[in-house]
Amino acid sequence: MPPQVVLDGKVDQLSPGARIHGTNNMLLLSGSLVGQKVKVNYIREINGALSEVWVLTEAEAAVKRPTANPSRFFTFFD
Repeated sequence: MPPQVVLDGKVDQLSPGARIHGTNNMLLLSGSLVGQKVKVNYIREINGALSEVWVLTEAEAAVKRPTANPSRFFTFFD
């Protein structure tokens, strides 16, 4: 259940004030993504929690970035 997500096959944590940006850059509630797999970019807080998340479009996900893992995606818990 949010604020937990699966990231690269491991359970991870959204920060209490995490912001999730949809493909249109509008903010999304984590509960609206429960059970979905989405490709993302993200920023972590100093304590390791995920603070900013951007859901990528297919075109954005296809861009090769030297620091990006192409299989990186979230799965939001029920």
